[in-house]
Amino acid sequence: MRNQSMSASHNPSGTFEGSFEGLDLYSNGVTVRQWDAWINTISISSIEQTWSYGEAFVGVTPYIPIHSVVYKKKLPVAIMQVMEWKIGNLIRLVKIVRGPLFFETASLADKTSTYKLIHSQYSWRNFVFLLWTPEFHAGSRELGVFKRLKLKKVVTGYSSILLDLSKSEDQLRKEMNSKWRNQLKKSETNSLRIQLGYGGASLEWLLTRHEGNRRRKRLRMPASPFILAISLAMRNQQSTLAFSAYKGSEAVAGVLVFKHGNTATYYVAWNGPDGRKMNANNLLLWHAIKELKSRGVRWLDLGGVDGASMPGVSRFKLGVGGELFTLAGTFI
Repeated sequence: MRNQSMSASHNPSGTFEGSFEGLDLYSNGVTVRQWDAWINTISISSIEQTWSYGEAFVGVTPYIPIHSVVYKKKLPVAIMQVMEWKIGNLIRLVKIVRGPLFFETASLADKTSTYKLIHSQYSWRNFVFLLWTPEFHAGSRELGVFKRLKLKKVVTGYSSILLDLSKSEDQLRKEMNSKWRNQLKKSETNSLRIQLGYGGASLEWLLTRHEGNRRRKRLRMPASPFILAISLAMRNQQSTLAFSAYKGSEAVAGVLVFKHGNTATYYVAWNGPDGRKMNANNLLLWHAIKELKSRGVRWLDLGGVDGASMPGVSRFKLGVGGELFTLAGTFI
């Protein structure tokens, strides 16, 4: 799944945390500009490992982001955003979500040593309680490392769909489920006007409706204040893409996509009654796909599928096509 580029050498800075088998771990020694540059060199990144996602946590949770880099002879092997909550002067609660992210030339041996290095730093011996969701698939060879470290799975793996935007528009449409494609064709005949905004009123409008829908249906989805915090923390305003569909002067549906490096994540969608009748979300997502392609974005993560809690949303996402993947899970 990963096809990432190795960055140029970078003198390690920040707090030295430890070494293992020729690898060195440093924390809080990089700027947001450097972090974003590294994210840009990683082919497939996760929204959870972006600087802006970490900053959003600061305002709504007790966790603070720690930005860690694993080096091998001054070359970065991996980057990892860690969320940490200190309780008193001794105990730390730590979350690593969809990390670390490795650069392309990191070997399996480098990855193995990196996992062992991280495990040694965030262990019970150091009064740390770690919840770790690594960024590898359920069937990956790397899972064996976690088993040897005697890490226990406590949450089943997150599933999502990855869409390869390097394919032509014709090919992407051919790979859609026939029902989804027919809904898109129908929507294209409804004279809907699509508007793209980068935050501001368009984002506020969408998040207001998302929050009302989330509370009314008691959905396990990110709250609007947190989503807004992610957007506000992004250095590039155009990394927040809020698409709205209008029938005449009335907005009938909207979707939100976050761009991070060569990857984007489909994050929020809302459909009113008229929007549902006109399959507006199909058209909105298709416009988002074309916009991302025009910007050279390679991958679109459709943001998670869960047939048990959100069967309708999951069927919609599966209908787009792409590669279904499941991560190995969350470990302690």
